[in-house]
Amino acid sequence: MVRTKRSAFTLIELLVVIAIIAILAAILFPVFAQAREKARQTSCLSNMKQVALASLMYTQDYDETFCAEGEPQAANGWGWQLTWLMHTQPYMKNFAAFRCPSDNHKVADWSGPAFSYVANGIIGGTCGAPTWQWKFLGVINASRNWFDMTPQTLAGVNLSAETIMFAERHKMPPGSWLNGENPPMHGAFSPWNAVLIGGDGADAGQSLPGQIQTGDGTWSQPDPSSDGAIAVVHSGMGNFAFADGHAKSMRPRTTVKANAQNNCGCIGPFFYMWDATRTQ
Repeated sequence: MVRTKRSAFTLIELLVVIAIIAILAAILFPVFAQAREKARQTSCLSNMKQVALASLMYTQDYDETFCAEGEPQAANGWGWQLTWLMHTQPYMKNFAAFRCPSDNHKVADWSGPAFSYVANGIIGGTCGAPTWQWKFLGVINASRNWFDMTPQTLAGVNLSAETIMFAERHKMPPGSWLNGENPPMHGAFSPWNAVLIGGDGADAGQSLPGQIQTGDGTWSQPDPSSDGAIAVVHSGMGNFAFADGHAKSMRPRTTVKANAQNNCGCIGPFFYMWDATRTQ
């Protein structure tokens, strides 16, 4: 009787195959993750462009005047219904576009719809004697009664293609008093979070890139390595929409002049793309 020899993989061969598969997985998984995040970034950028175009449609319907944040106060329950999101939402017909697919912050039950995009409601101070004065420099007026609440107009934005209208933010700066709330407000989802203000207590002067992120909320010299409260989940990039309606991904630190003096939030070249009043 003739015996046939059974062929099979040896243990060494199996180990070699497993090792090759492990190496390929180690190489390809990061590539897949990057591709997935790139798709999220593109979707997020598309959402931001929709928000920007909706805001401009609102502006055209209201005598070329940009929407203001609203005036949350005790009389209206500090309502998120007064934010710019609620005024521009009818031009979009949905709330989904306000949320970035990469944003996973938790939302408090009472806080209204989740959103990942905040308006450029930046203010700057005149830090010299004899008086302390605040001036609105952004696009969506932050509606605080301690500075001029006059809404911004299209004609008032000198360099619309270079002036930020919306930025991406998924959480508050570490020095914000809102992080101490119960439940903690880790994300941007209340009237106080709908705009980046800079000098406001909710942001503790740490909203913008280039501002140092300390825990005590004090003003300090610019920190070129800081991204402020801008989300950089897209491979170190943040998504921004501009006052002419276009949107693009940028490194947040390129939106400010981080080497410019910004002690006390003084008006000056530091604000750069956040300053709608600049002419060059």
